[in-house]
Amino acid sequence: MDAIVKSLDEHYQLIKTIYKDGVVVLFIESNQKVLLCPYCNVESTSIHSYQTREIQDLPIVDLKTVLIVSIRKMKCLNSKCSHKYFSEQLSFAQPRAQKTNRLIKRILHTSSEMSSVCSSKLLKDEKITVGKSTICNLIKKKHGNR
Repeated sequence: MDAIVKSLDEHYQLIKTIYKDGVVVLFIESNQKVLLCPYCNVESTSIHSYQTREIQDLPIVDLKTVLIVSIRKMKCLNSKCSHKYFSEQLSFAQPRAQKTNRLIKRILHTSSEMSSVCSSKLLKDEKITVGKSTICNLIKKKHGNR
């Protein structure tokens, strides 16, 4: 399972794995000690708090896969920065996304070959939870809301 986590981002490590009701849940966290403030690019080691995000990833061995990611909220050490705090950014998922970038890519690839209704059914058989409206929203987002 460590290799799967490292394939997402080499700076993340597996903390714990749970198998429950046909779902594999991977608890992961970053092993980076220093983060850059995205607003001023000053290094910070000062952790303000932690939060978790639940993100669906590609299935593993025909099991739905969910990542529970521990995300640090950091204090910016630059007194002149416009933000006092910032959250750790994920390289494998967009802010507030509930699916990894690689899962979204898989969904979009599947939906390019058939309707969103058929795609949703096919992906459900592959243990990927996604509704037809989510597929439509992902397609719109990909094409710039035309």
